Amino acid sequence: MFDLVTFIKTAGYLGIFVVIFIESGVFFGFFFPGDSLLFVAGFLASQGFMNIGVLIFGVVLMAVLGVSAGYAFGRKVGPMIFNREDSLFFHKDNLTHTQHFYEKYGKKAIILARFMPGIRTFAPILAGVGKMNYPVFLAYNIIGGLLWGAGLPLLGYYLGNSIPNIDKYLIPIVLLIIFLSVLPTAVHILREKSSREKIFSFAKKMLSRKPGKILVFNWKMNPEKLDEALVLAKESDAAGVVVAAPFIFLEEAAKILKSAELSAQDVSRENSEINKGAYTGEISALELKNLGVKYVIIGHSERRKLGDTDEIIAKKIKSAVDGGLIPILCVGETKEEKNSGRTEEIIGRQLKTALLTFNLKPLTFNLIVAYEPVWAIGTGDPETPENALKAIKFIKKMLLTFDFRLSTKVLYGGSVTSQNLADYIKYKEIDGVL
Repeated sequence: MFDLVTFIKTAGYLGIFVVIFIESGVFFGFFFPGDSLLFVAGFLASQGFMNIGVLIFGVVLMAVLGVSAGYAFGRKVGPMIFNREDSLFFHKDNLTHTQHFYEKYGKKAIILARFMPGIRTFAPILAGVGKMNYPVFLAYNIIGGLLWGAGLPLLGYYLGNSIPNIDKYLIPIVLLIIFLSVLPTAVHILREKSSREKIFSFAKKMLSRKPGKILVFNWKMNPEKLDEALVLAKESDAAGVVVAAPFIFLEEAAKILKSAELSAQDVSRENSEINKGAYTGEISALELKNLGVKYVIIGHSERRKLGDTDEIIAKKIKSAVDGGLIPILCVGETKEEKNSGRTEEIIGRQLKTALLTFNLKPLTFNLIVAYEPVWAIGTGDPETPENALKAIKFIKKMLLTFDFRLSTKVLYGGSVTSQNLADYIKYKEIDGVL
């Protein structure tokens, strides 16, 4: 705390204003001590070291401008910058955590994030990436700036004038302020079971420090008997595994799986809540959801050969999202397209049609993409890990231009075996296999 007091006395108004501006919206400012800085500055104002009016005016102004700069940064160059590798001043995990916070609280996150160290730096950047309506954003920005930028200095100023020798208690008071600012949001989040599970899951991952990989186990039209399916489900039951069983085995497989997740291999393009009618042989997303299914494979090359066009796949993506399922979107080129150097062109077209046709909001749903070169499916001739990595990097870069979350996973599929599996998942950019 002595260092903080010394900093304020040495740097003065300018130093405080610069720190507040950077922490409010510049991505490397997340580690700055904004809360304690403002409280201590207010306390020093009570001792005559600075004017409280000038302090509050400058802090509020810089807080609003900093958040606006963060919004502009996210809207203009965020996707390109966030494709960069982790570094001392930037880590994608910080952005992922903020995405979950932003998705939960919506517009209010702009205000609440002011009182959440770390999150307040990335919330405006994500608002820009998500292209939040700017007038609405600005209103919440100003409200948050006033509450935070004026509230903490005034608290320090008031206590400094009210409590004799308060400088002896600065450290415990600052710690208490940080605890109280985080407590309401933490309590609200922990009341919900799904949020608790996410937090515990994240904590477990952080402690293990092992990157999570996904194995999507596509059974295709196998096996033929229920007892064989149940044995296969039991043997496949492990964390990180997604079992894509035939429709007729889904309900029974759901009873077996304890650690693995369940996926369907296809879904109807029709939303049963909107387009009720006669669709013989079709299975809706809601029917799958009610069976305990979490994921659905869409756009597999074998379905494309049976007539699923890019437009049909786009409808299935929307149907899955509307029904609460997580799409596993398959994209990939034929041998002829690869040989003619059109891999990125084909993948780009497939992604654009599937994900942009119906103006889906990227931050409102989860997505997995699987790069599956058509010529490698079931042929025993997989794409090389190096070429697969190159295609997956392209996919991730394109997803960012569509404003999809940084945590969107991209898998490789196509003649993956137990012998070559490790060659693919050793790359951190390849999030698993199908």
